[in-house]
Amino acid sequence: MHTAPSPKTVLITGATGTVGSGLARHFAAKGHTVVLAARDKQRLHALAEQIREAKAYPIDLANARSIEMLAMHLQADGIRPDVLINNAADVTSKPLLETSLEEIDHIIRVNVTGTLQLCQVLGREMAMRGSGAIVNISSLAGYKPNPNQTAYSISKGALNVASEALRAELKRYNIHVVNVALMGVGHGPAQVPVDQVAHRIERALHNREPEIFFYRRSKWLMRLYAAFPWLARRT
Repeated sequence: MHTAPSPKTVLITGATGTVGSGLARHFAAKGHTVVLAARDKQRLHALAEQIREAKAYPIDLANARSIEMLAMHLQADGIRPDVLINNAADVTSKPLLETSLEEIDHIIRVNVTGTLQLCQVLGREMAMRGSGAIVNISSLAGYKPNPNQTAYSISKGALNVASEALRAELKRYNIHVVNVALMGVGHGPAQVPVDQVAHRIERALHNREPEIFFYRRSKWLMRLYAAFPWLARRT
């Protein structure tokens, strides 16, 4: 007989986007306490009003002080996230020759540096508690870089490596790390519905899976590209 998982406190960044709001509604419906974090204060609080007992905090991952303030507010309010879902990302897609240095800096700051800083400040509390989970929403672009997405692909490749490193580093604290190889979200060809994304993340947390791919073909293609880079260059 399977027992229902005990209620958790789940913090989701980028909570006002399609994926973030879908995850928030899913985990709230499952009885978990949802903490919403995003830049757009108006949309953030509108979403919090729709989700019973959700907490909302503005955050800008490009701003180190903003992340520090989030940690301070959580501590002051007695909120201790059991699960951190790093969903927020700068998804700018442009040819590198047309991308400004400021845009590159912002992509790396949000997708890598800011995400790692949030893992650090919340991971310390999880380590003291001796339990927790971190879910990093990556992209297939981090496994096979896409044309016209050089900076974005680099950032997601870095996130893949970060997930592997953090998994090895934090396991002694009983903190589990899941990397999500996200693809297009929606109902069209080569897309995955957001409710399926939520269900797979929930299952991965329950089963302590290290990595999520949504189709076997994608998983094995990415494995082949890693083992035989010349295959990726030919596609």
